[in-house]
Amino acid sequence: MKRRSFLKSVGAIAPGAIAVATPGSAAATTTPRNQDGNDEPRVFFYDDGRHGSGLYQFEPPLIPDDLNAAVDQLVDSGVDTLFYSAGLEGGTVQYDSRVAAKWGDNVDQWNHAIFYRASRNLHQLIADGHDPMNFLAERCHQKGIFFLPTCPVGIVGGTREADMGIGRKSDFVYDNPQFYIGKDNDPRAENLGRFLGPNRLSFIHAEVRKERFLIFEELLSRYETDGIELDLSIDNEFGPLCRFQDLDQFATLVTQFIRDLHAVARRAEKEQARRKRIYVRIPAASTTYWKALGYDVPTWVAESIVDGLVAITPHKKETRDGSILFLDQNLNLAPAVELTRETGCRVLAGLASSTGRQLAKVATPEMTWAAAALAYDSNADGFGFCSGMWAPDGWPWESEQYTTLRLLGHPDLLATADKTYLAPSQAMGAGQGGTLSDGRVLLPRTLQVGETLKIPLRITDDLARMSALGRVQSVRLWVRITNYEPSLNEVEICLNGQALPDALRIGSDQHFRVLKNMVVGPYGFAFDYTLSPEYFPTQGNNEVNVRTVKLDPKLKAIRQLFDVALTVTYLPHRNFQAAPIPF
Repeated sequence: MKRRSFLKSVGAIAPGAIAVATPGSAAATTTPRNQDGNDEPRVFFYDDGRHGSGLYQFEPPLIPDDLNAAVDQLVDSGVDTLFYSAGLEGGTVQYDSRVAAKWGDNVDQWNHAIFYRASRNLHQLIADGHDPMNFLAERCHQKGIFFLPTCPVGIVGGTREADMGIGRKSDFVYDNPQFYIGKDNDPRAENLGRFLGPNRLSFIHAEVRKERFLIFEELLSRYETDGIELDLSIDNEFGPLCRFQDLDQFATLVTQFIRDLHAVARRAEKEQARRKRIYVRIPAASTTYWKALGYDVPTWVAESIVDGLVAITPHKKETRDGSILFLDQNLNLAPAVELTRETGCRVLAGLASSTGRQLAKVATPEMTWAAAALAYDSNADGFGFCSGMWAPDGWPWESEQYTTLRLLGHPDLLATADKTYLAPSQAMGAGQGGTLSDGRVLLPRTLQVGETLKIPLRITDDLARMSALGRVQSVRLWVRITNYEPSLNEVEICLNGQALPDALRIGSDQHFRVLKNMVVGPYGFAFDYTLSPEYFPTQGNNEVNVRTVKLDPKLKAIRQLFDVALTVTYLPHRNFQAAPIPF
């Protein structure tokens, strides 16, 4: 894609102004660059400022270095951009704001020990003269990392009786119930996420827009940031920030909101001699989907009022009735990529990495590399993590996390990285799957005799070429079915129309298998195929078919297709085995 130059975007700034810095200023430190040496974000990390940081995990009192750990862990990791949460869903913020309430400002009696600790740590740092926004921005720039604080555009109210003791909600949301959306009789409102209920504040009201605007304006103008991210989700769940009947009005208002912030960013660039970007977190979806939420993304891009789109799964949902929580590797990035072609607007793919599985609760390195490879294959400009905390093996990170991060900015290295492609499947115990809005199948799906379940899998690997070079160590297809014993039931499994012979597989019995500290769940059986070259999947779209031939009628428990995964592992060179001798 062609990308407009920085000088074109800032226009009126005098030549050389961006390079000028006063001694001791943040601008005098290392200029942020991504792994290609460019001056725009490529590999990002979102930190909610709480879970994987000192606010929750460190005993008070803190010093600035304790929160600098959020930056220091990224140094030379492959991550070039930190999206750091400035505020919470209830309107309070996590820095020394002059325009917004800080976490716990209005609380005398706490009912949540960890939230109490976070507030104590925050207020103590500020009282000691250490504003987190200042020292995090400075630390990022010392280490050559882009720093973009992020904040939700939508906020949620409640009552003091129910919510005061957590400190996350401001007096503004408590004192203004007249701005709440209230009961929305539109049927679409019934399936919104847990934060998108009647207590969310409507963006239709000027007072609500002003309350949000002042925070973003402050983050752009008062601090040495590299821009902001406008998070249109609330905890990665999307819904209109108004009643459905007000969508057209909301679309006009939120676009003007962004225009006004764009003007603030341009002024702040001149004042600070620092590039000020506006990124917006949106669902990876179609223009029709965006319009249904009131997001006029085409206008934002056409008017050049946004510098980047952070596209994440639109399907993460925690409703009042259940949960749809799964690793979504194959994001629908085509609409955003096509829209931004020949513009200066970048598209970053964001991974929500929870799997909802027993052993790997967070995406493995191989799953993460597959997601990144798929994003670049869809012409994304970058990739990163959008969940509030990424700590697969705990925090602080271990060596495996740095191994994972190192490749994420390099599509050429990802091409021959080991990968696991996982069909989207709900968390354990989350209920019945279905069909997603983009047509993909969501597992688990119930088996019915005579029916065939069709599971698409898109991969980026050129297995024919790499196999000819002797570089493919193994290609494995793993199909997991619940409440299934092969001696009592029968399925036929095909890949791209070819029935996979039993000679290629081994079985994995998962009926009451006792592991350390747990029993395998759900009960069932897995078919583990090691594919020979004539059965290799193709680069691009593939389809796994599971046809149910026979089910044991004596068992009432439903049999479900629970997981479908394809794992590709490579050799560094032909016949170069990791363990060349067995003893």
